[in-house]
Amino acid sequence: MKTFDLAEVRDFAAALGARMDRCDNGEGMECSSLDDTLRHYAALCCEFHDGVRQWGQAVFSGRTPFNPDVERVLKAEAERLYTRAVATLAYGQSAEASCYSLDGQDALRSALWDLYLLLDNWVTPKLAVGPAARLRPVLDPAEVEDARRRIEALPSLPADWQPGDLGQQKIYRKLKSS
Repeated sequence: MKTFDLAEVRDFAAALGARMDRCDNGEGMECSSLDDTLRHYAALCCEFHDGVRQWGQAVFSGRTPFNPDVERVLKAEAERLYTRAVATLAYGQSAEASCYSLDGQDALRSALWDLYLLLDNWVTPKLAVGPAARLRPVLDPAEVEDARRRIEALPSLPADWQPGDLGQQKIYRKLKSS
């Protein structure tokens, strides 16, 4: 997703749903085995999680305005994906035999954990508010002259004075000798 407008997010959600349906119906080679299906759902969860994170960063940085409808679509799609991925994982666990291992289960468990944390700790993104610009103060010429006089009235440093820091001492000697 690039603009994160409502139409683009709906297209993203529809494409994700179509990819889940295609896999659940056994279409194509992407989900030719149960292990491939588990890995496919793990990839979908990760892809979705990354998309939501990118949307949040885009809103935070001001690249896209916050739209509550976009947030609703993303949350609904996250819940739908999570529910279907959990069902797929449960099917994989029930189909695993003592002599047959489905390595895709670990990938899906990890992806589901990330998706669960996203849903459980959902934070609505907000535009970042930086500090205000620093304005140059407008000084009265009399104040500037008074400050200059006070600085000139300060006593000079003793002739044997040295900075306490060794690095500063080197710089001070170099400036003093030039």
